[in-house]
Amino acid sequence: MVKRGEDFSSRPSNAILKFLNPEMLGIVGAPFGTPWKEHRKFTLMSLREFGFGKRSLEGKILEESVSLQAEIMKMGDRPFDISLMVQNAVTNVICSIVFGSRFEYNDEKFKRLMDALDQGFSFNFFGQLAIFIPILRRVPGLGRGAQLIQNVLATIRAYIREEMDSHKTTFDPNDIRDLIDSYIRETKSRENDDETTFNDDNTERVLFDMFAAGAETTSTTLYWAFLYMILNPDIQRKVQKEIHSVLGHDQRPSTAHRAQMPYTEAVLTEVARIATILPSGVFHATSRDTSFHGYHIPEGTTVLTNLWSVHHDPEHFPNPGKFDPGRFLDSQGQYRRDDHVIPFGVGPRMCLGKQLAEMELFVFFTSLLQHFTFKLPEGAAEPSTTGISGVTHSPKSFELVAQPLA
Repeated sequence: MVKRGEDFSSRPSNAILKFLNPEMLGIVGAPFGTPWKEHRKFTLMSLREFGFGKRSLEGKILEESVSLQAEIMKMGDRPFDISLMVQNAVTNVICSIVFGSRFEYNDEKFKRLMDALDQGFSFNFFGQLAIFIPILRRVPGLGRGAQLIQNVLATIRAYIREEMDSHKTTFDPNDIRDLIDSYIRETKSRENDDETTFNDDNTERVLFDMFAAGAETTSTTLYWAFLYMILNPDIQRKVQKEIHSVLGHDQRPSTAHRAQMPYTEAVLTEVARIATILPSGVFHATSRDTSFHGYHIPEGTTVLTNLWSVHHDPEHFPNPGKFDPGRFLDSQGQYRRDDHVIPFGVGPRMCLGKQLAEMELFVFFTSLLQHFTFKLPEGAAEPSTTGISGVTHSPKSFELVAQPLA
């Protein structure tokens, strides 16, 4: 993926990807080539233009962390499932970047979008089977999965188109508010270019990629983090001790504090390793005929990277099923980066939102543990750490209790 990135960085033309993205537009599903390179480069440049990877974006994340804390406070001492709350907060950060605004959590349009995301990321084997074998869609019951995914796609795409149309009527080239405005400006600048790939269809797909991928992966990682905190209260106490020693109880966290919190950083790295929310990464394909370790691999061959085996290699991570942040600390207790932990992939197809995701994980995690201790409900059985394999590898649903810290 790195040394041979030019050979192994395309996307396969399989039944699922054709079903989800028949024209293979955008960034996530586009084949390796000039249009993909152009849109990836432009999207990164646009995101940096209004704060992606910079401290200004932290304000949006901190705003959401405050809203998330308020939602948690409403639960009092009652057990609850934190997954939807976390997903709402993370999705709102993406919305502010892509669409220029956030939603209140009880907004009806927001609820419909969140329901669509949940359904889209939880589709099961039988739904996928009907995609691979289209005739099964005519069999009563078996076609529901494919229809469900089509409905999900239609809901999200309709919202994106509505936002694009709205932005066009209020567009001001001197006031670029978000990613949609960036694309409108670039599309207008290329109106006389017959070869351009900057058009509404490609814009819609890029926005869809940013919205869907950015919302699900980070919120699932945080859900795993809270599961491991309630299962390891001693580790949670160490994280809180470090947070309070650096921030106290009132100072807001910033990514500038990461270097001062090696234990917290080690905990988040261990969550990424042990949970491995994309066990086989995103499907790759060869972009041309190539060879690897003596094997001839034709162009268009699907390639899966087994990230789970890297993250759970007992030779590099002894007792890989144990949650142990100490793996990433040196003898002085300082954070030690390990190149074997690659949740965002590597090479040309590395996750576009890596910087944003790392910023969100750190700020949300530290701000919540700064203000709450998370515990198992009284008398509840320990939740399982065996995940569910859907689009992502996610925990089985569990409940916790949030105890406010004085």
